[in-house]
Amino acid sequence: MAIIEVYDNYSFLGINSRPITVGEEFDMVTNFINYRKECFKETAKKSLAIFIETKINNAYPDVVFVEYDPSRYERWNVSRNKLSTRDLKLLYFIYSKRNVTSQRIVKELSIQYKTLLQSLEALMDANLIERKAGAWIIPNKKELFGVKYIEAVEAKISKWDEVMQQAIINTSFASESFVLSKRKKAPDIELAKKMIALGIGIYLYNNQEFIQYSPAHHNRFPSNYNSIYLNECIGRILNN
Repeated sequence: MAIIEVYDNYSFLGINSRPITVGEEFDMVTNFINYRKECFKETAKKSLAIFIETKINNAYPDVVFVEYDPSRYERWNVSRNKLSTRDLKLLYFIYSKRNVTSQRIVKELSIQYKTLLQSLEALMDANLIERKAGAWIIPNKKELFGVKYIEAVEAKISKWDEVMQQAIINTSFASESFVLSKRKKAPDIELAKKMIALGIGIYLYNNQEFIQYSPAHHNRFPSNYNSIYLNECIGRILNN
């Protein structure tokens, strides 16, 4: 399966992007995307989607690489195309908790019963949840998602403090969060230590090659509802 590249070409599916700022920074990002595509080894159970400046919650990460199992989307329920952010927040809550009753949802998520019922109905229509012994459950968690790994990369020629702030935000949904910078030498040691302590990895570019200066902390998928959002984006694209 061909690598999916997402940039302003799937807005009809509710996947939105912001305009690209052409310049040295985006040239570096483009080169990095090409580098990652060359390194990627596709298998029957592993394909790649690349999201460029895609809106995730209220932010626009520079580039997000998502590895997924295409077979998990073969029985896609079209009702999933209609799920809202509110619905995905509820799905993640049910996925990550035990003994999820309606009363508990209302209390912990601070939502009204009417709103809850609307989201529960949407998730049931999508065959994602069911009720058992008075609680809401996901019947088969292992088959629920096709995404296996999410890597978010935030790029900056300079201004590392700014890029670090966005990279911290990206840790909320990504399996691994990196910064990418154009440098001919290693970054400031104290700054690098700070990023490493925060679990953020570092890529460096010297106009010829990319190197991973330090790895990122690995988070399990899904780490929040935005992780699930990317899973749903791929499902909508594959079944469009």
